[in-house]
Amino acid sequence: MACARFSGMPEGPEDIRVRKATLAQVAKLLGKLDSGEIDRLMAQAIIEGKFRIITDASASVPLDPASPPDHVGGYRENAAAPKTSTQEGFVMPATAQAFWQGVWDELLGIGKIVVQPLPNLTPKQLESLDKYGFLLVRIPAIIEEQYPSSFVKPAWGRHPNIQSIERFPLVGDWIVVETIAKPHYDDPNGYPDDRLMATLMRSSRFNTSHDDLTGGLLAKIAKITGFPKKGTRLPTVEEWNFIGNLFNWLRENRGMNLPDLGSTRSWEWCQNTLDSDYRLIVGYSENGGLADVHDAWRGARYGDISFRVLAVL
Repeated sequence: MACARFSGMPEGPEDIRVRKATLAQVAKLLGKLDSGEIDRLMAQAIIEGKFRIITDASASVPLDPASPPDHVGGYRENAAAPKTSTQEGFVMPATAQAFWQGVWDELLGIGKIVVQPLPNLTPKQLESLDKYGFLLVRIPAIIEEQYPSSFVKPAWGRHPNIQSIERFPLVGDWIVVETIAKPHYDDPNGYPDDRLMATLMRSSRFNTSHDDLTGGLLAKIAKITGFPKKGTRLPTVEEWNFIGNLFNWLRENRGMNLPDLGSTRSWEWCQNTLDSDYRLIVGYSENGGLADVHDAWRGARYGDISFRVLAVL
């Protein structure tokens, strides 16, 4: 039977164990708190490594607060120093609002963007952030003319049918987006350490059509991760380009381990349509990298087109 354990409390070693890790039973131990507050406290405890679900078989294994999580919910032995709020491309939910406020104040000017509070995340969503490599991002509601001068904009004018492209302005959302590195299409190793595809029992992200994604695969990903079903989708070209630029800036200015999405010979699907049967693809290094905007038939499975998942919270 599952039980819950709290450890690493400031006052010294103390374990509170219950038979079932439900909010109602935890409430009895912590006092009379409303369910929303309990959910928030439990979720934060999970992401900080103070709480995890364990089985009776592992109940005798101590949770060492000095040993940081290898991934949310598990500990590794002889671990290095705990990750900070931005180390390894990770933004802690508790500090996300302040982090992104600082980023946009620096990039766009103080007070130009007011970052709203992060919506409450479920324990399953919190686990998925770390397990599958999603980054919490507050996208600002700005137009391309307001982008930082260092950002590379989409090359819309290179496309022969620009008037037929469906456009989506940045509207200012809290999102999560995958941070997995984009490989060359002919790299035999594919996407590195691809835990999401492993969970889906898929060998590769390539050779996946746009119709495959919208016809069921994205819904499966929403179920696995716990992110909103309607909000779990492909990024738009506008989002993909902005996020790619942002990854580069965060890597150079915040030391975060984030990939250069425009540096490899491969494309990724986007949400935007071109006429009825074509969808936009982005990111081929030899065609402009972050600026590259091309199209492909939505029903075809190409060996050089893959995908990246985004979810609106």
